Amino acid sequence: LVTRHCFMQTAFFTVLGLSILSLVVYDVYATILHARARSGPIGETLNRSVWRLTRGLAFRLSRTRRHRLLNIIGPLLQPLLIILFIALLALGFALIYYPRMPADFTVRAEAASSPFMAALYFSGTTLTTVGYGDIAPHATGMRLTALLEAASGLALISLSITYLITVYSALERKRAVAISFYHQAEEGANVAAFIAHHFVAGRFYSLEVTLRIATRDLQELLESHVEHPVIHYFHPVAVHKSMPRVFFLALETCAVIRSCLDTDEYAETCNHPDVRNLEASSRHVLRELLSSLELERRAARRRKETAFEESRRWKHRFAQNMRLLKEANIKTRPDTAAAWEFYRARREEWEAQLHRFSNYLGYDWDEITGDSDLRYAADEAMQEPG
Repeated sequence: LVTRHCFMQTAFFTVLGLSILSLVVYDVYATILHARARSGPIGETLNRSVWRLTRGLAFRLSRTRRHRLLNIIGPLLQPLLIILFIALLALGFALIYYPRMPADFTVRAEAASSPFMAALYFSGTTLTTVGYGDIAPHATGMRLTALLEAASGLALISLSITYLITVYSALERKRAVAISFYHQAEEGANVAAFIAHHFVAGRFYSLEVTLRIATRDLQELLESHVEHPVIHYFHPVAVHKSMPRVFFLALETCAVIRSCLDTDEYAETCNHPDVRNLEASSRHVLRELLSSLELERRAARRRKETAFEESRRWKHRFAQNMRLLKEANIKTRPDTAAAWEFYRARREEWEAQLHRFSNYLGYDWDEITGDSDLRYAADEAMQEPG
């Protein structure tokens, strides 16, 4: 009976340890090695739990402090995940050693402790390849297991370093794309200025090329988020470096070109394939990111405006774009009513999705769109209002 009990105990802890190890191996594969828009179960749970908890707290703070708090999360999630992987690997192997400790090990007198603590200590020193030698396996099975654990530790550290490098490379690329939009939009969210930036002596220069490059950049950013979902949780304090601002500028630029410009005077620009491609790609990338964050059906934080107020806000933005384009000597549609209806239809197609995305990432709508100030957050050093 005692022998059977020992066998059952050994089998139980061995299976439990192997289960934990299998979970870690799968999570490392899903998070680091396999691009599928979501991390493994451990990484995904950690990322979303920490983000939701911090985001809930951040929205109780002032806007500036909210951004500063959320800015801390992304850089912390990666080392936290690596530490969690190491801890679970050490625990998994310790559970395998535990029922065989000290029978299959040589334990020096100074290292003597409870079987579980000895197993956990030996597992930790083996995983990190420290190997003090005060506890050593003498059974063949435990020696091979210790070798496997040491190899797992080296592999995890190597993969983690590679992962950190690729994530920060992707973040650098993301910031570069955002800054490119930022400077062309008069260092803010001024879409009319973005368009006028390419207007010289009565014609547009390189606007289509710029939109083509923007399309490619957005597609590359989507792949970066697919390969490294943790990028979602890197929250720039400077709003112009955020993905929601990039989406807004891309989609609003297409809407303004197709609705506000004189279609007779600039027929080639208004109907250019690169304009339609950028609009379609922006909406596709936005939908994909919403899907990866499981935000398609989630209600956004309730907006404090009625349908009438929303339409009035859009109309104000439309009138503002028309005025700024005229000031840049760009001809606008003579049929203002038709232009407004086209613009309103474009905003209805994507604003709700972008608002949901922006809100989840911790941004207010007016700072993304610049509705209250087209140059909002042009200065990276966001000062607390006095």
